[in-house]
Amino acid sequence: MANRLNLTTGSITGQLMRLASPILFGMLFFTLYLLIDLFFVGCLGPDAVAALSISGNAFFVHLGLSFIIGTGAMSLIAQAYGAKKFDHAVQVFKQSLILSVIAGCTAAMIGYLIAGPYIHFFGGKGMALIWGTQYFRIYSISLLFLLLLHVFSSCYRGMGDTKTPMLIMLQSLVLNIILDPVLIFGLAGFPALGVQGAAFASLISQIYGVVLYGYLVFIKKQHLHLKGPFKIDFSILKQSLAIGLPSGLAYFLLTANLLITYRVVSPYGTEALAALGIGFRIVQSIYLPSVAISEALAAMVGQNYGAREQGRVKTAFWIGWRTSSIFMLSGTIICWMFPSALIHLFSQDPNVIHYGVLYLKIVSLSNLIVGTILVVSAAFQGIGKTYPTLVCALADNLLFALAIFTLPAFFGWGISSVWWLKLSTGAMEMVLCAFWLKFQMEKMLPLLSKANY
Repeated sequence: MANRLNLTTGSITGQLMRLASPILFGMLFFTLYLLIDLFFVGCLGPDAVAALSISGNAFFVHLGLSFIIGTGAMSLIAQAYGAKKFDHAVQVFKQSLILSVIAGCTAAMIGYLIAGPYIHFFGGKGMALIWGTQYFRIYSISLLFLLLLHVFSSCYRGMGDTKTPMLIMLQSLVLNIILDPVLIFGLAGFPALGVQGAAFASLISQIYGVVLYGYLVFIKKQHLHLKGPFKIDFSILKQSLAIGLPSGLAYFLLTANLLITYRVVSPYGTEALAALGIGFRIVQSIYLPSVAISEALAAMVGQNYGAREQGRVKTAFWIGWRTSSIFMLSGTIICWMFPSALIHLFSQDPNVIHYGVLYLKIVSLSNLIVGTILVVSAAFQGIGKTYPTLVCALADNLLFALAIFTLPAFFGWGISSVWWLKLSTGAMEMVLCAFWLKFQMEKMLPLLSKANY
């Protein structure tokens, strides 16, 4: 129990940093999964990078499912711990695992069946199509294990334990680093599997992580004693999905946004697709501190909301936003100072570098916007009202789709217009989310204050 934090007392800044630091390292390790695959696959050329990049878009399908299940579980477990209702936390944990297995198996089967048409539709041609299909079929199977890893981690965060998920992700990452070159290039007597090797390396390391969680939960009985049979409790599922579904659907909208982007960029060629994949993963890495702070903030808001500590809810939000903003602005400066060097880490092709520099310089200007949206969304998750996040994301995506399919063609704009339009619609989403949260807080905090008397 030593790894678990009580977030309803003590220094807010200190606890937020203690909670966020392991999350940051855990997410850094997870992102390194993707970057390490990209680094080794980059040695095979732009076609291999494009294959991996197109396949990687389905990662947001995994995130959507993860947030549908994990956000609801995290919020309910955090509120249960804040209110000292540990038996209810056990039941929420069990329901999240049941739902993860059902959703993960379904996603894996669908992904495996549509691999070829999916890669072709979003610009895969020649070897990019062949390699992309091979990678995506294996990646589809890993959707089940990625989902379980995320949901286990979310449940642990709700209990105030972020150290255990970090350690598990570290071990899994080390295994992936070892397996990647061995399976891609055929070292130590193994056959050279190319792009498929990267997929197998990730799958094996993810299975390892799930096995570790299974040992801690079912054998060591860490934090919670999961006694009794595993059977569906529709009342808890309804509560959990009411919180998680809007948050998860927002990630499905992000997937749609990315797929639209790949479709629009595909006429510029394989090099542009490869640059988009590289640039996006670099930007993802820059977002990590803000994402970690946001996920820590969601757990802190959830526990204090459950304990009716209205002052700590408000203070935690502003501390989280200021800290997130510092990291995001620093990332923007890095992208403007060293764009070519960042792209060059993953590809030496001059066209890939050209398109990648354009992407980083424009998209990095939206870092503060993205950070604000993440922190606001975390506050909504903590109080268990996630539908505003969905509504704001839906407005962003509709406006982006409308603009991207009309304005560039009408005015004859080039590829850079795609990134400027993404920045503009993101700013609109940020303003809408921020004002909605302000209204919600003004409505909620007085009620919490009365509940304390």
